[in-house]
Amino acid sequence: MLERFYDAMAAEIEAAGGTVEKFAGDAVMAVFGAPASLEDHAERALHGALALQRRLRELFGETLALRIGVNTGEVVVGTPREGSSFVTGDPVNVAARLEQAAEPGEILVGERTIATVRGAFEFAEPQTVEAKGKPGGVECRRLVRGLSLMRPRGVGGLRRAFVGRDREMDALERAYAEVANRREPQLVTILGDAGVGKTRIVREFWERLGGRSPETLRRTGRCLSYGQGITYWPLAEVLKEHLGILESDPPTVALERLGSREILGLTLGLDVTHGLHPLAARDRFQDAWVGFLEEIAAERPTVVLIEDVHWGEEQLLDLLERIVRDTRGPLLLIATARPEFLEQRPGWGSRGRATTLELDALSSDDAVQLLDELLGGTLPAGLREVVVQRAEGNPFFVEELLGTLIDRQLLERQNGSWRLAELPADFTVPDTVQAVVAARVDLLDPAEKQALQAASVIGRIFWAGPVYELVHDSEPDLRILEERDFIRRRPGSSIAGDREYAIKHALTREVAYAGLPKARRARLHAAFARWLERTGDGRDEDAPILAHHYAEAVRPDDADLAWGSAEGELLELRACALAWLRRAAERAIGRFEIDEGLALLHRALALESDQADRAALWREVGRANVFKFDGEAFWEAMLNSLEGTTDPTTVADTYSILAFQTATRAAMWKRRPDRGLIAGWIDRALELSEPDAAARARALIARTYFDPEGSGDAAREAGDLAERLGDIELRSWAWGAGSEAALSRGDYDEAFDWARRRFDIVPELTDPDHIALIYLFGLNACIPIGRFDQARWVSETHDAVTSNLTPHHRLHAVAMLITVEQSAGRWEAVRDLAQRAEPAVAANIATPCALNVWSLLACALANFLLGNEQEARRLERSAEDLGMEGYSHVFDPIFIEIAIARGDLAEIERKLGEWHPGGFDDIDGLIARLNALVALERRAEIEEEAPAMVKPKTYLEPFALRALGYARNDIGLVQQAIEKYDAMGLEWHAAQTRELM
Repeated sequence: MLERFYDAMAAEIEAAGGTVEKFAGDAVMAVFGAPASLEDHAERALHGALALQRRLRELFGETLALRIGVNTGEVVVGTPREGSSFVTGDPVNVAARLEQAAEPGEILVGERTIATVRGAFEFAEPQTVEAKGKPGGVECRRLVRGLSLMRPRGVGGLRRAFVGRDREMDALERAYAEVANRREPQLVTILGDAGVGKTRIVREFWERLGGRSPETLRRTGRCLSYGQGITYWPLAEVLKEHLGILESDPPTVALERLGSREILGLTLGLDVTHGLHPLAARDRFQDAWVGFLEEIAAERPTVVLIEDVHWGEEQLLDLLERIVRDTRGPLLLIATARPEFLEQRPGWGSRGRATTLELDALSSDDAVQLLDELLGGTLPAGLREVVVQRAEGNPFFVEELLGTLIDRQLLERQNGSWRLAELPADFTVPDTVQAVVAARVDLLDPAEKQALQAASVIGRIFWAGPVYELVHDSEPDLRILEERDFIRRRPGSSIAGDREYAIKHALTREVAYAGLPKARRARLHAAFARWLERTGDGRDEDAPILAHHYAEAVRPDDADLAWGSAEGELLELRACALAWLRRAAERAIGRFEIDEGLALLHRALALESDQADRAALWREVGRANVFKFDGEAFWEAMLNSLEGTTDPTTVADTYSILAFQTATRAAMWKRRPDRGLIAGWIDRALELSEPDAAARARALIARTYFDPEGSGDAAREAGDLAERLGDIELRSWAWGAGSEAALSRGDYDEAFDWARRRFDIVPELTDPDHIALIYLFGLNACIPIGRFDQARWVSETHDAVTSNLTPHHRLHAVAMLITVEQSAGRWEAVRDLAQRAEPAVAANIATPCALNVWSLLACALANFLLGNEQEARRLERSAEDLGMEGYSHVFDPIFIEIAIARGDLAEIERKLGEWHPGGFDDIDGLIARLNALVALERRAEIEEEAPAMVKPKTYLEPFALRALGYARNDIGLVQQAIEKYDAMGLEWHAAQTRELM
């Protein structure tokens, strides 16, 4: 009995295209898609499982029952050995757990398999089964029945779409017209890669034919990729469709319908030869098909479609060519095939009227249109990059990527449109696409397959020389890869004397790469890195490539597998990886490609084990996050660098950097930093640093920015120390600290003098971030003395400097432009700058900044003053939604001005009750308070506060004069204010003041 069971199960598995992995007792393990890939391995496995159940019932009735588990995933494939497994991995273990959990007669299927065969099978409701090593269990469903042999194309719930095939459709129309007019048969073969749209164009053509009068007769059949007795399967489908024969009909019904053409029963697998010689039976059979098609084409034009003839057997292909050659009548035979079909059948169609159409990938514009039509014209931001760039014009890939995004709830319907979530790091090629591409790769001869895999390690762009070196034990012919359309030669080459190629599809590269065992992959990365370093002489421009390949060669998860017996080589490669990662990161950060630099530094951290070197790497990460204005990440990195660091100089330096960057960039946190924390870092740095150390200068500068009113001496000491050290950057920051201290005292001329010194040394500086901050802080010294021409120059120069820096820098740029126009009362200009402010805020949303909020509020104020209340309220809500905490000193002045513009006295009262401006460096706060006191008619408080603000030849002076003129009802003071405004070119402020008269 066991032998009968083994033989029957093995036969069914092999008929479905699977491989019997092993028998163990009464258990059978089968593999589909290994050792050779199959594009429909999941469908085959499930049809095979159903066939096993049927076969068992035929053999043993109800006395025996099978439990079956089916699962999909990446496995490690080894060499088959007697009595042992050649596939291993977690998917195998999960399949075993599913089998153990199944009831007798049940087939339990893992979720990944279900997603791959979507629409071809019916499943029961989801369930979870317990499994060792899986804390949450394993999600699965019971297989109920098969619905079709092949999974239907498309994604449920999406619209149908047909784009970009006008030329090919015109060719089909012409072929049909010729057939109908000449009443002669013709063959049209549509060639194209899997998924490029062969079926879709024929379906569209099919629908057009259905609208003709008289209606065209249309019949369809499809070649199968596996199974027994399938030679004439597609013609059997044509015959059944035409004669109305059902799958459930007995042979007698089929023979009755065939009538005098009984010999056509061979198409259906019926024994109707009655002892004829096989060759005679073949001739009669072929003649019968010619006669049958002549008969039906005589009534009306007929189109027969045979899909996937690349899977057709020789006898079928011979018959199809005979039909086109010998049939008389208006018959159009359409065949679809993969490009490699013509290699298998080089003379295809040469003995009759024939046309070949080659379908290329859709253009980028057509692919976007396809996406747009599939989703109903609601293309979410970012989907183009995710789908179009990865699918590269292949409609099947587009649909499968969309289906995967929807299944994983990364693409969801929302209020009648679609929303795309941020993709997780583990988002990979859908199994359906992976299977199609992998199956095509596996058709290559071993040498060319190795070459394609080696190329995939090098990258999408690669060169012949290193490929030959990486597969030195074989002799691949890259022309074959070109002919098969896997790769394309590029017109030039970035490596002199070497041919440069590109892998045609990004997904092909991903699949070829994934097909490499991890150990082999690591060694290929190492080999290419050594080749590039040797041939390129270790050039800086190769740093990112070398960093990537050396790092991939020593990935911590795979290092033991790849280099277990070569520890010395592993250590050498790891040192190379670390050196190139740091070098590449330094170059990236120098170009202000901060995210790229951070990614490289974090890869280095994953490889580095030495505590001191890790601390240095963390400090580099901290510095990069400063440039990015990511305060939390900066703190985390610098504090991480202190772990295990005992050297007082290094510790002092670290605390001084923490204090300096936090004090000077104090608005890059969602919640304003705790003052006690900053004060502690300043004290710690001063305590540990040497008297003439840069760390002390940084700590003194931090103290001045942290508390400018009481730190004039600290600014001077920092300046003296910077001079002694000969450090131009520290000297610049010390002058900046001097400017801050002068502003806090209300000595605006001195503040501007310090700022001007900084402007003058810009040509000597190389750090664009430092230069940008010189202008950012320098603007605060221009406006208090009413130097609006200088202020505009500063803001415009800053705008130019920051154009190639980070989104945060560009947010600062638009905020500075707004600041100048808002201070000048040029509200139309502020309103118009909202067109830059909103995109800048959106682009900078990942890193907090008080200027995100302030910029939107300033634009809201402009719209209030210009009568655009609805737009003003929208901008105000957008600002409040950003949720910054602890920055009332920045926001409240403008909130008060908005309340004044609205005439909301209650809100003005509330704000004045909970907020008070700072010192003389808070110009906006002082002016907002004066304006609020005027609105509330608090004359006594104006008399008490305004006189100290009457600073001659300053921006503050006319506001104080105007408030005092109102409080005293003194027209002369009001007139003086108007004259001061006019002298500074502040027309709007002057006009507003005239209304008081």
